[in-house]
Amino acid sequence: MEDSVQIEEDPISSVDDLVPAVRDQLDLATGEEGDTQQLPIVTKQQSTTKTVDALLKTETDPDAIESLELVLNSVVKVFCTSTPCNFYLPWQMKRQTPHTASGFIIKNRWILSNAHAVSNASSIRIRKHGDAKKYSAHIVYIAHECDLVIMTVADDQFWHGLEPLSFSDVIPRLQESITVVGYPIGGDNLSVTKGVVSRVVMSTYSHSLEYLLTIQIDAAINPGNSGGPAIQGKHVVGMSFQGQSLAQSIGYIVPVIVIQHVLNDIELHKKYTAFPIMRFYYQPMENTSYREYLKLNEDQHGILVTSIEKVCVLSEVLQEDDVITAIDNVPIADDGTIYFRRGERLNFRYLEKLKFVDDTITLKIIRQGKELTLTSLLDNNPTLVPLHLHDKHPEYLIYAGIVFTVLTRFYLYEFSRRDWHRKAPTNLVNLALNSQREELKQQIVIINQILVDDVNHGIASDVANCVLTHVNGTKIKNIQHLAQLIDEISNTENTDNYIRFELENKRFIVISCQRAKQSEARILKQNSIAQPRSEHLR
Repeated sequence: MEDSVQIEEDPISSVDDLVPAVRDQLDLATGEEGDTQQLPIVTKQQSTTKTVDALLKTETDPDAIESLELVLNSVVKVFCTSTPCNFYLPWQMKRQTPHTASGFIIKNRWILSNAHAVSNASSIRIRKHGDAKKYSAHIVYIAHECDLVIMTVADDQFWHGLEPLSFSDVIPRLQESITVVGYPIGGDNLSVTKGVVSRVVMSTYSHSLEYLLTIQIDAAINPGNSGGPAIQGKHVVGMSFQGQSLAQSIGYIVPVIVIQHVLNDIELHKKYTAFPIMRFYYQPMENTSYREYLKLNEDQHGILVTSIEKVCVLSEVLQEDDVITAIDNVPIADDGTIYFRRGERLNFRYLEKLKFVDDTITLKIIRQGKELTLTSLLDNNPTLVPLHLHDKHPEYLIYAGIVFTVLTRFYLYEFSRRDWHRKAPTNLVNLALNSQREELKQQIVIINQILVDDVNHGIASDVANCVLTHVNGTKIKNIQHLAQLIDEISNTENTDNYIRFELENKRFIVISCQRAKQSEARILKQNSIAQPRSEHLR
């Protein structure tokens, strides 16, 4: 693993290369109650955490005292028991795991926290500051892309004495002081950590691998801090959500501009529609030869489009070798950055994250030496190999003991929690890093493993983790398509039917439909499997 990672880079051109390093280095600040081996060693920087009561005694600024007293009543502790899915044995669930996190009260009797704190939740309970009772809570909206969740408590008693916190309408500047409030490990009472803004930058959110705006601060953000508010004066400027395990005094908060985007999205569309993404690949134009080759003059700057995914709506207007010079009249520099504020620049993708799905965007481009202005809608189609599948069960189909499933990054992570790009099968890693979606419902179907039985005796075990390409000569679109083809072939009156599964590298497997039917109940019983297919495939 690399000693360091630049998480400011653009994810569309480079996030796949950063996936292992980012997941290893960016720590989600959620406390796991049941696993004491994962508790971090307390460092000098972490020891600066104080209780709110202690801070109030030493604080002299009346405004600061007032804001902290408000926080005292508005920050809650979240207790979640999650039951993660097992992507390698897709018919099973993993053991339940307890977590603790933080949250705070906002409008509409909503409680805001981090999505990673309640993913795959079996039970969610929330406790107010100074109260011994834990109230049952449920999720109202969840936005995995930006690691946010909105919850509520039905019990009216919970809301007595609680007031919503208000949001700031500005992004704090460098070196401005911020107070982080929450329930980190090391105690059960509310605590605070003070720090300053180190920088404002586009970064990778480790929960989803989405690329959004973050605020980096030097305050200690430890497990359990997730979901706690970051306070400046009387207002919330962000929410704690992750830190850097290979660095000191680096923590990240979700800025209010991202939080407000989710709240506005819900208000406008009555649901969460996620963030739009322009799925084109590009390279910077800093090299002089590039610029000369494309006949750009000294006053023309931008980024070079190298390819566009076919399923992206932008494929209808953009072409390869287009040079994008501006988005919504905001100029793009040769390194792909835009002006943010004095002394600061951001990656141009900041502009797309300000918009909603189905909004219109304007692109100024240079195509074959001619300047053009293009307009397009924005959409958000998932990657061919999904970046995340939180709260979703893996899809699988078992036929004649052959377990078929869909390639996801969660499946690759099952090989190892760290360095999956080195330990997972090379063919699957290459697909995960390089594949582009050509159809909206396209999936990569693979053989997970073979459950040994007489019906599949003699089939080499090394077909595991191979990609399925065709069934009886028909190209496979997705696992639903596979299920339909198997049913069509095996449910005919002809008892001599065979199914030929064609794999990558010209390999294939042939199974007798009659023998497969006879073996199904036996294989399921031998392996304690309740159903031969995931729910939506039955």
